[in-house]
Amino acid sequence: MNQANEDKKITLVLAGKYKIKPEKRERFLELAKPGFEETHKEAGNISYTLYEEFDNPNTFLYFEEWVDREALNSHLKQPYISPLIEEISELLAEDAEVRVYDIDKLSFGL
Repeated sequence: MNQANEDKKITLVLAGKYKIKPEKRERFLELAKPGFEETHKEAGNISYTLYEEFDNPNTFLYFEEWVDREALNSHLKQPYISPLIEEISELLAEDAEVRVYDIDKLSFGL
């Protein structure tokens, strides 16, 4: 096991799936970019990634790791995140699927 991995305290994982209307794709990316750039600087953030499904265009997956629920809650109040939160319902082609996992045990590797 990597020592750096042992030192990370990850207690919360968020996995969000967002199907964006094709005509709203550029707006979504415009709103997501500032959050992506700034979130990595937040004290409670371990990782924050955004992927697009290979075989399902305009379907985006957020995968986030946080030290605790308070860090995630603080993140959701940041000025670079709030514009996306405020507009997301207008951008979605269908309901978002968001899951938050509380982790009490974490293993690295297979």
